[in-house]
Amino acid sequence: MREVININDRSIGAGCPVYVIAELSANHNQDFDRAVELIYAAKAAGADAVKLQTYTPDTMTVDSDQDYFQLKNGT
Repeated sequence: MREVININDRSIGAGCPVYVIAELSANHNQDFDRAVELIYAAKAAGADAVKLQTYTPDTMTVDSDQDYFQLKNGT
């Protein structure tokens, strides 16, 4: 396994400066302009990269009728 990798001419690994990745998450509220604002804010705060991801509800849930997967009493 490589001990140091390079991303955009930055070395990442032991002994290298910290490489900060900002998590955008769903804080953009599905608003593209808000997402862009958050990316610029992350850069202004010193982030080296921004993590984005997409998903659909079916990729976040388990299709199961097992009792221990069922919510009961509102919890």
